[in-house]
Amino acid sequence: PACEARRGPSHPMTTPAQGKIAFANQLRGLAVLLVIASHYALAYWTERDLVAQYIFAPPATGAMPASQRWLSIPTLSLGPLGVALFFLVSGFVIPFSLHKLGRARFVIARLLRIFPTYWAASAVSLLAVWLSSLHWGLAFHVDPAQLLANLLLVQGQTGHLTTDLVNWTLAVELKFYLVAMLLWPLLRRWPTWTIAAFAVVLYIALRSVPKGWNVVPIGHWQLFVAGMSADLMFLPFMLIGTLFHFAFVRRIPARALVVSAFVVMYVFLETWKKTPRFEQHASAVSNYSYALLIFAAAYLLRDRFRPRRLLDFFADISYPLYVLHSLVGYVAIRWLMAHGAGSAAATLLALALAIGLAWAIHRTVELPTAALGRHLGGAPRSPLTWARR
Repeated sequence: PACEARRGPSHPMTTPAQGKIAFANQLRGLAVLLVIASHYALAYWTERDLVAQYIFAPPATGAMPASQRWLSIPTLSLGPLGVALFFLVSGFVIPFSLHKLGRARFVIARLLRIFPTYWAASAVSLLAVWLSSLHWGLAFHVDPAQLLANLLLVQGQTGHLTTDLVNWTLAVELKFYLVAMLLWPLLRRWPTWTIAAFAVVLYIALRSVPKGWNVVPIGHWQLFVAGMSADLMFLPFMLIGTLFHFAFVRRIPARALVVSAFVVMYVFLETWKKTPRFEQHASAVSNYSYALLIFAAAYLLRDRFRPRRLLDFFADISYPLYVLHSLVGYVAIRWLMAHGAGSAAATLLALALAIGLAWAIHRTVELPTAALGRHLGGAPRSPLTWARR
Protein backbone atom coordinates (compact mmCIF):
# COMPACT_ATOMS: atom_id res chain seq x y z
CA PRO A 1 0.00 0.00 0.00
CA ALA A 2 1.11 3.54 -0.73
CA CYS A 3 0.66 4.63 2.89
CA GLU A 4 3.03 1.87 4.00
CA ALA A 5 5.60 2.94 1.42
CA ARG A 6 5.52 6.49 2.80
CA ARG A 7 6.12 5.18 6.31
CA GLY A 8 8.93 2.97 4.99
CA PRO A 9 8.03 -0.10 7.09
CA SER A 10 9.87 -2.80 5.20
CA HIS A 11 11.47 -3.65 1.92
CA PRO A 12 8.84 -4.70 -0.67
CA MET A 13 10.68 -7.98 -1.18
CA THR A 14 9.46 -9.18 2.21
CA THR A 15 5.76 -8.65 1.67
CA PRO A 16 4.70 -11.48 -0.69
CA ALA A 17 4.47 -15.14 0.22
CA GLN A 18 7.54 -16.44 1.98
CA GLY A 19 9.63 -13.40 1.15
CA LYS A 20 9.33 -13.73 -2.63
CA ILE A 21 7.68 -11.55 -5.23
CA ALA A 22 4.88 -13.90 -6.23
CA PHE A 23 4.47 -12.83 -9.85
CA ALA A 24 8.21 -12.92 -10.59
CA ASN A 25 8.68 -16.22 -8.80
CA GLN A 26 5.84 -17.88 -10.70
CA LEU A 27 7.06 -16.49 -14.02
CA ARG A 28 10.33 -18.28 -13.26
CA GLY A 29 8.40 -21.53 -12.85
CA LEU A 30 6.53 -20.90 -16.10
CA ALA A 31 9.78 -20.11 -17.91
CA VAL A 32 11.46 -23.40 -17.04
CA LEU A 33 8.38 -25.32 -18.21
CA LEU A 34 8.40 -23.47 -21.53
CA VAL A 35 12.07 -24.30 -22.08
CA ILE A 36 11.54 -27.97 -21.23
CA ALA A 37 8.51 -28.22 -23.54
CA SER A 38 10.58 -26.71 -26.35
CA HIS A 39 13.46 -29.13 -25.84
CA TYR A 40 11.54 -32.35 -25.22
CA ALA A 41 8.71 -31.91 -27.71
CA LEU A 42 10.56 -30.04 -30.47
CA ALA A 43 14.35 -29.92 -30.27
CA TYR A 44 14.64 -33.64 -29.54
CA TRP A 45 13.01 -34.30 -32.92
CA THR A 46 14.16 -31.35 -35.03
CA GLU A 47 17.81 -31.43 -33.90
CA ARG A 48 18.32 -35.20 -33.92
CA ASP A 49 21.95 -35.23 -35.04
CA LEU A 50 22.95 -32.59 -32.49
CA VAL A 51 21.13 -34.39 -29.67
CA ALA A 52 22.70 -37.70 -30.67
CA GLN A 53 26.15 -36.11 -30.66
CA TYR A 54 25.72 -34.80 -27.11
CA ILE A 55 24.24 -37.95 -25.58
CA PHE A 56 26.51 -40.43 -27.41
CA ALA A 57 23.61 -42.31 -28.98
CA PRO A 58 22.36 -43.02 -32.50
CA PRO A 59 20.02 -40.31 -33.83
CA ALA A 60 16.34 -40.80 -33.03
CA THR A 61 14.26 -42.38 -35.78
CA GLY A 62 10.68 -41.90 -36.87
CA ALA A 63 8.50 -38.88 -37.45
CA MET A 64 7.86 -36.25 -34.84
CA PRO A 65 4.58 -37.23 -33.13
CA ALA A 66 1.59 -35.35 -34.48
CA SER A 67 0.42 -34.62 -30.93
CA GLN A 68 3.52 -32.48 -30.40
CA ARG A 69 3.47 -30.52 -33.65
CA TRP A 70 0.95 -28.03 -32.28
CA LEU A 71 3.82 -26.51 -30.31
CA SER A 72 5.30 -25.25 -33.58
CA ILE A 73 3.57 -21.87 -33.53
CA PRO A 74 4.41 -19.21 -36.16
CA THR A 75 6.37 -16.24 -34.73
CA LEU A 76 6.54 -17.97 -31.32
CA SER A 77 9.32 -20.23 -30.02
CA LEU A 78 8.77 -21.57 -26.53
CA GLY A 79 12.46 -21.92 -25.70
CA PRO A 80 13.50 -18.32 -26.47
CA LEU A 81 10.30 -17.10 -24.81
CA GLY A 82 11.18 -18.96 -21.62
CA VAL A 83 14.77 -17.71 -21.67
CA ALA A 84 13.58 -14.14 -22.18
CA LEU A 85 11.28 -14.45 -19.16
CA PHE A 86 14.20 -15.78 -17.11
CA PHE A 87 16.27 -12.74 -18.10
CA LEU A 88 13.55 -10.26 -17.16
CA VAL A 89 12.95 -11.94 -13.80
CA SER A 90 16.69 -11.82 -13.04
CA GLY A 91 16.85 -8.16 -13.97
CA PHE A 92 13.92 -7.50 -11.65
CA VAL A 93 15.10 -9.39 -8.55
CA ILE A 94 18.89 -8.88 -8.57
CA PRO A 95 18.67 -5.25 -7.32
CA PHE A 96 16.95 -6.53 -4.18
CA SER A 97 20.02 -8.63 -3.41
CA LEU A 98 22.40 -5.79 -4.24
CA HIS A 99 20.60 -3.46 -1.88
CA LYS A 100 20.29 -6.00 0.90
CA LEU A 101 23.82 -7.40 0.75
CA GLY A 102 25.97 -4.62 -0.62
CA ARG A 103 28.33 -5.18 -3.53
CA ALA A 104 31.01 -7.27 -1.78
CA ARG A 105 28.57 -9.70 -0.14
CA PHE A 106 26.54 -9.79 -3.34
CA VAL A 107 29.51 -11.20 -5.26
CA ILE A 108 30.07 -13.93 -2.68
CA ALA A 109 26.38 -14.81 -2.54
CA ARG A 110 26.05 -14.97 -6.33
CA LEU A 111 29.12 -17.16 -6.78
CA LEU A 112 27.80 -19.60 -4.18
CA ARG A 113 24.36 -19.39 -5.74
CA ILE A 114 25.56 -20.21 -9.25
CA PHE A 115 28.54 -22.53 -9.22
CA PRO A 116 27.94 -25.33 -6.66
CA THR A 117 24.48 -26.07 -8.03
CA TYR A 118 25.71 -25.83 -11.61
CA TRP A 119 28.58 -28.21 -10.91
CA ALA A 120 26.28 -30.71 -9.20
CA ALA A 121 23.75 -30.62 -12.04
CA SER A 122 26.56 -30.87 -14.60
CA ALA A 123 27.95 -33.94 -12.84
CA VAL A 124 24.53 -35.60 -13.02
CA SER A 125 24.25 -34.72 -16.71
CA LEU A 126 27.70 -36.10 -17.51
CA LEU A 127 26.87 -39.29 -15.60
CA ALA A 128 23.72 -39.71 -17.69
CA VAL A 129 25.67 -39.18 -20.91
CA TRP A 130 28.36 -41.65 -19.81
CA LEU A 131 25.70 -44.27 -19.08
CA SER A 132 24.17 -43.57 -22.47
CA SER A 133 27.51 -44.14 -24.18
CA LEU A 134 27.88 -47.46 -22.39
CA HIS A 135 24.41 -48.56 -23.42
CA TRP A 136 24.88 -47.69 -27.08
CA GLY A 137 28.49 -48.86 -27.25
CA LEU A 138 29.92 -45.49 -28.27
CA ALA A 139 33.20 -44.15 -26.91
CA PHE A 140 32.67 -41.46 -24.29
CA HIS A 141 35.06 -38.51 -24.45
CA VAL A 142 35.15 -34.98 -23.07
CA ASP A 143 37.93 -32.54 -23.82
CA PRO A 144 39.38 -31.38 -20.44
CA ALA A 145 39.86 -27.77 -21.59
CA GLN A 146 36.30 -27.65 -22.92
CA LEU A 147 34.95 -29.11 -19.68
CA LEU A 148 36.90 -26.64 -17.53
CA ALA A 149 35.76 -23.68 -19.61
CA ASN A 150 32.14 -24.81 -19.28
CA LEU A 151 32.41 -25.41 -15.54
CA LEU A 152 33.68 -21.84 -15.18
CA LEU A 153 31.01 -20.60 -17.62
CA VAL A 154 33.54 -18.93 -19.92
CA GLN A 155 33.08 -21.31 -22.84
CA GLY A 156 31.96 -18.59 -25.24
CA GLN A 157 34.93 -16.34 -24.49
CA THR A 158 37.46 -19.19 -24.80
CA GLY A 159 36.12 -20.55 -28.08
CA HIS A 160 34.79 -23.83 -26.68
CA LEU A 161 31.49 -25.50 -27.44
CA THR A 162 28.90 -25.93 -24.73
CA THR A 163 28.82 -29.25 -22.89
CA ASP A 164 25.11 -29.19 -22.01
CA LEU A 165 23.37 -27.02 -24.67
CA VAL A 166 21.87 -24.63 -22.09
CA ASN A 167 24.65 -23.00 -20.07
CA TRP A 168 25.09 -20.03 -22.40
CA THR A 169 22.32 -18.31 -20.44
CA LEU A 170 24.27 -18.77 -17.20
CA ALA A 171 27.29 -17.11 -18.81
CA VAL A 172 25.01 -14.18 -19.66
CA GLU A 173 23.72 -14.11 -16.07
CA LEU A 174 27.26 -13.86 -14.68
CA LYS A 175 28.02 -10.89 -16.90
CA PHE A 176 24.80 -9.24 -15.81
CA TYR A 177 25.74 -9.67 -12.16
CA LEU A 178 29.09 -8.01 -12.80
CA VAL A 179 27.59 -5.11 -14.73
CA ALA A 180 24.80 -4.60 -12.17
CA MET A 181 27.35 -4.55 -9.35
CA LEU A 182 29.59 -2.03 -11.13
CA LEU A 183 26.69 0.22 -12.10
CA TRP A 184 24.91 -0.04 -8.76
CA PRO A 185 25.93 3.41 -7.39
CA LEU A 186 24.69 5.02 -10.61
CA LEU A 187 21.59 2.85 -10.83
CA ARG A 188 20.48 3.91 -7.37
CA ARG A 189 20.74 7.60 -8.26
CA TRP A 190 19.74 7.74 -11.94
CA PRO A 191 18.23 4.37 -12.91
CA THR A 192 16.61 5.32 -16.23
CA TRP A 193 19.51 7.39 -17.55
CA THR A 194 22.09 4.83 -16.44
CA ILE A 195 20.32 1.92 -18.11
CA ALA A 196 19.60 3.82 -21.32
CA ALA A 197 23.18 5.09 -21.49
CA PHE A 198 24.59 1.60 -20.93
CA ALA A 199 22.41 0.18 -23.72
CA VAL A 200 23.53 2.88 -26.16
CA VAL A 201 27.23 2.59 -25.24
CA LEU A 202 27.08 -1.20 -25.64
CA TYR A 203 25.42 -0.82 -29.04
CA ILE A 204 28.14 1.57 -30.19
CA ALA A 205 30.88 -0.70 -28.84
CA LEU A 206 29.56 -3.83 -30.55
CA ARG A 207 28.92 -1.95 -33.78
CA SER A 208 32.50 -0.69 -33.73
CA VAL A 209 34.06 -4.16 -33.62
CA PRO A 210 35.90 -4.59 -36.96
CA LYS A 211 34.65 -7.39 -39.18
CA GLY A 212 36.81 -10.47 -38.92
CA TRP A 213 38.25 -9.34 -35.57
CA ASN A 214 37.30 -12.43 -33.65
CA VAL A 215 40.29 -13.36 -31.47
CA VAL A 216 42.21 -11.07 -29.13
CA PRO A 217 45.41 -12.45 -27.55
CA ILE A 218 45.66 -11.91 -23.79
CA GLY A 219 48.96 -13.35 -22.63
CA HIS A 220 48.74 -17.10 -23.02
CA TRP A 221 44.98 -16.88 -23.48
CA GLN A 222 42.71 -15.86 -26.34
CA LEU A 223 39.49 -13.89 -26.00
CA PHE A 224 36.89 -14.77 -28.60
CA VAL A 225 35.11 -11.50 -29.34
CA ALA A 226 32.17 -13.17 -31.05
CA GLY A 227 31.36 -15.20 -27.95
CA MET A 228 31.67 -12.15 -25.72
CA SER A 229 29.44 -9.95 -27.89
CA ALA A 230 26.84 -12.71 -28.21
CA ASP A 231 26.54 -12.72 -24.41
CA LEU A 232 26.79 -8.99 -23.75
CA MET A 233 23.96 -8.09 -26.12
CA PHE A 234 21.39 -9.57 -23.71
CA LEU A 235 22.31 -7.26 -20.83
CA PRO A 236 20.16 -4.29 -21.93
CA PHE A 237 17.16 -6.61 -22.13
CA MET A 238 17.82 -7.84 -18.60
CA LEU A 239 18.09 -4.24 -17.44
CA ILE A 240 14.51 -3.70 -18.60
CA GLY A 241 13.62 -5.99 -15.69
CA THR A 242 15.68 -3.65 -13.50
CA LEU A 243 13.59 -0.71 -14.71
CA PHE A 244 10.50 -2.58 -13.47
CA HIS A 245 12.30 -3.06 -10.16
CA PHE A 246 12.80 0.68 -9.69
CA ALA A 247 9.18 1.30 -10.60
CA PHE A 248 8.16 -1.37 -8.08
CA VAL A 249 10.05 0.35 -5.25
CA ARG A 250 8.66 3.70 -6.41
CA ARG A 251 11.93 5.21 -7.52
CA ILE A 252 10.68 6.01 -11.04
CA PRO A 253 7.14 6.85 -12.22
CA ALA A 254 5.12 4.67 -14.56
CA ARG A 255 5.63 7.02 -17.51
CA ALA A 256 9.40 6.87 -17.13
CA LEU A 257 9.19 3.08 -16.97
CA VAL A 258 7.22 2.85 -20.23
CA VAL A 259 9.40 5.30 -22.16
CA SER A 260 12.74 3.95 -20.95
CA ALA A 261 11.70 0.32 -21.43
CA PHE A 262 10.65 1.07 -25.01
CA VAL A 263 13.93 2.85 -25.75
CA VAL A 264 16.09 0.11 -24.23
CA MET A 265 14.10 -2.61 -26.01
CA TYR A 266 14.63 -0.86 -29.33
CA VAL A 267 18.37 -0.50 -28.72
CA PHE A 268 18.58 -4.15 -27.63
CA LEU A 269 16.96 -5.39 -30.84
CA GLU A 270 19.20 -3.14 -32.93
CA THR A 271 22.23 -4.44 -31.04
CA TRP A 272 21.20 -8.00 -31.90
CA LYS A 273 21.89 -7.23 -35.57
CA LYS A 274 25.54 -6.47 -34.75
CA THR A 275 26.32 -9.84 -33.14
CA PRO A 276 26.94 -13.39 -34.40
CA ARG A 277 23.27 -14.13 -33.67
CA PHE A 278 22.06 -11.65 -36.30
CA GLU A 279 20.30 -14.39 -38.29
CA GLN A 280 17.94 -14.90 -35.33
CA HIS A 281 16.90 -11.24 -35.25
CA ALA A 282 13.39 -11.76 -36.64
CA SER A 283 12.71 -14.47 -34.08
CA ALA A 284 14.12 -12.25 -31.32
CA VAL A 285 11.80 -9.38 -32.21
CA SER A 286 8.73 -11.55 -31.72
CA ASN A 287 9.75 -13.79 -28.82
CA TYR A 288 11.46 -11.16 -26.68
CA SER A 289 8.57 -8.77 -27.32
CA TYR A 290 6.09 -11.44 -26.22
CA ALA A 291 8.14 -12.04 -23.08
CA LEU A 292 8.17 -8.33 -22.27
CA LEU A 293 4.41 -8.12 -22.75
CA ILE A 294 3.84 -11.15 -20.51
CA PHE A 295 6.14 -9.75 -17.84
CA ALA A 296 4.51 -6.32 -18.01
CA ALA A 297 1.02 -7.83 -17.73
CA ALA A 298 2.07 -9.93 -14.74
CA TYR A 299 3.63 -6.85 -13.15
CA LEU A 300 0.44 -4.83 -13.60
CA LEU A 301 -1.61 -7.69 -12.11
CA ARG A 302 0.95 -8.50 -9.40
CA ASP A 303 -1.49 -7.93 -6.55
CA ARG A 304 -3.69 -10.75 -7.86
CA PHE A 305 -0.96 -13.38 -7.71
CA ARG A 306 -1.36 -15.92 -4.95
CA PRO A 307 0.66 -18.99 -3.95
CA ARG A 308 0.28 -21.74 -6.53
CA ARG A 309 1.76 -24.97 -5.30
CA LEU A 310 2.74 -26.37 -8.70
CA LEU A 311 4.22 -23.19 -10.17
CA ASP A 312 5.97 -22.33 -6.91
CA PHE A 313 7.49 -25.82 -6.83
CA PHE A 314 8.87 -25.48 -10.35
CA ALA A 315 10.15 -22.01 -9.48
CA ASP A 316 11.99 -23.40 -6.46
CA ILE A 317 13.78 -26.11 -8.47
CA SER A 318 14.01 -24.12 -11.70
CA TYR A 319 17.78 -23.62 -11.62
CA PRO A 320 18.97 -27.24 -11.27
CA LEU A 321 16.06 -28.38 -13.45
CA TYR A 322 17.07 -25.96 -16.19
CA VAL A 323 20.69 -27.12 -16.13
CA LEU A 324 20.15 -30.89 -16.16
CA HIS A 325 16.86 -31.33 -18.00
CA SER A 326 18.31 -31.30 -21.52
CA LEU A 327 20.95 -34.04 -21.43
CA VAL A 328 19.25 -36.15 -18.76
CA GLY A 329 15.92 -35.87 -20.57
CA TYR A 330 17.35 -36.61 -23.99
CA VAL A 331 19.16 -39.70 -22.67
CA ALA A 332 16.01 -40.95 -20.94
CA ILE A 333 13.69 -40.34 -23.92
CA ARG A 334 16.10 -42.03 -26.32
CA TRP A 335 16.52 -45.09 -24.07
CA LEU A 336 12.84 -45.43 -23.24
CA MET A 337 11.68 -45.20 -26.84
CA ALA A 338 14.33 -47.71 -27.90
CA HIS A 339 12.79 -50.10 -25.36
CA GLY A 340 9.24 -49.76 -26.61
CA ALA A 341 7.84 -46.71 -24.83
CA GLY A 342 5.69 -44.32 -26.81
CA SER A 343 6.87 -40.75 -27.26
CA ALA A 344 4.36 -39.30 -24.80
CA ALA A 345 5.16 -41.86 -22.09
CA ALA A 346 8.90 -41.49 -22.66
CA THR A 347 8.66 -37.70 -22.44
CA LEU A 348 6.64 -37.77 -19.22
CA LEU A 349 8.96 -40.31 -17.60
CA ALA A 350 12.00 -38.28 -18.63
CA LEU A 351 10.41 -35.18 -17.15
CA ALA A 352 9.68 -37.02 -13.90
CA LEU A 353 13.29 -38.18 -13.72
CA ALA A 354 14.64 -34.67 -14.35
CA ILE A 355 12.28 -33.21 -11.72
CA GLY A 356 13.33 -35.78 -9.14
CA LEU A 357 17.04 -35.18 -9.72
CA ALA A 358 16.58 -31.42 -9.71
CA TRP A 359 14.65 -31.57 -6.44
CA ALA A 360 17.42 -33.64 -4.86
CA ILE A 361 20.08 -31.13 -5.95
CA HIS A 362 17.89 -28.25 -4.80
CA ARG A 363 17.60 -29.77 -1.32
CA THR A 364 21.15 -31.03 -0.87
CA VAL A 365 23.21 -28.42 -2.73
CA GLU A 366 21.28 -25.33 -3.79
CA LEU A 367 19.59 -24.47 -0.50
CA PRO A 368 22.65 -25.02 1.75
CA THR A 369 25.06 -23.11 -0.51
CA ALA A 370 22.59 -20.26 -1.05
CA ALA A 371 22.16 -19.97 2.72
CA LEU A 372 25.94 -19.96 3.16
CA GLY A 373 26.26 -17.17 0.63
CA ARG A 374 23.67 -15.05 2.42
CA HIS A 375 25.46 -15.39 5.74
CA LEU A 376 29.02 -14.70 4.64
CA GLY A 377 30.49 -11.22 4.92
CA GLY A 378 28.68 -9.73 7.90
CA ALA A 379 25.19 -8.47 8.63
CA PRO A 380 22.99 -7.36 5.74
CA ARG A 381 21.77 -3.82 5.48
CA SER A 382 18.51 -2.89 7.10
CA PRO A 383 15.56 -3.17 4.70
CA LEU A 384 14.38 0.22 5.97
CA THR A 385 17.19 2.07 4.23
CA TRP A 386 15.71 1.60 0.76
CA ALA A 387 12.55 3.49 1.55
CA ARG A 388 14.49 6.21 3.40
CA ARG A 389 16.76 6.84 0.43
